[in-house]
Amino acid sequence: MINQAVYNLSLTRVEFKQLAAIKPWAGNHWDAPPNEHIEVIKTKIRQQLETAQTVCSYCGLKLGGTSNGEIEHIAAKAYYRNPEFTFTLKNLTLSCHLCNGFYKKGTTQTIGEKKQTYSKCRFLIVHPYLDDPSIHYEWTDNHVELLIQVKDNSPKGLFSVNLFGLDTPTMNELRAQQVRFEEMKAAMPLSNDDQILLNETMTYI
Repeated sequence: MINQAVYNLSLTRVEFKQLAAIKPWAGNHWDAPPNEHIEVIKTKIRQQLETAQTVCSYCGLKLGGTSNGEIEHIAAKAYYRNPEFTFTLKNLTLSCHLCNGFYKKGTTQTIGEKKQTYSKCRFLIVHPYLDDPSIHYEWTDNHVELLIQVKDNSPKGLFSVNLFGLDTPTMNELRAQQVRFEEMKAAMPLSNDDQILLNETMTYI
């Protein structure tokens, strides 16, 4: 299942002023040569995300399962697509490398109509913070696979399913595996050693 992000990232007023000091952004300041203030802010953002988030914002699978989790700019910053949103907090989330890699999202433009205010932009994908996935996706659980379908011909749902390959047999099987795992944990609490062994088995590649 894919759920809407309900956590809020936060920075101090001083940190926002430090970011404002480098505006306007004409390039890729996120990955620019080290800047003491920027590095501290990036570390703080990552720590907040890793505390709040355990699954990929796009496919809903556990981070570290299909691939490592990484900070993701929902509106791509690379190739000068949306540099003005580089440090917009609602533009930052964690995704697995599988979804964020070159062969899937990569630097794809996810904004269909850009506005000066981030929240007023029209996004092409199901946005992790701004959209309720239940409006765009529906699910069929046959126990072996957890199948995803686009709900009511949602354009955002269709774009996201195609972009991230959410309807592939592998994704369907991994989602079902994850659900069965959570069901088993709820039904039969495991010892710490058994939990570690089960986690290693579930994430074995």
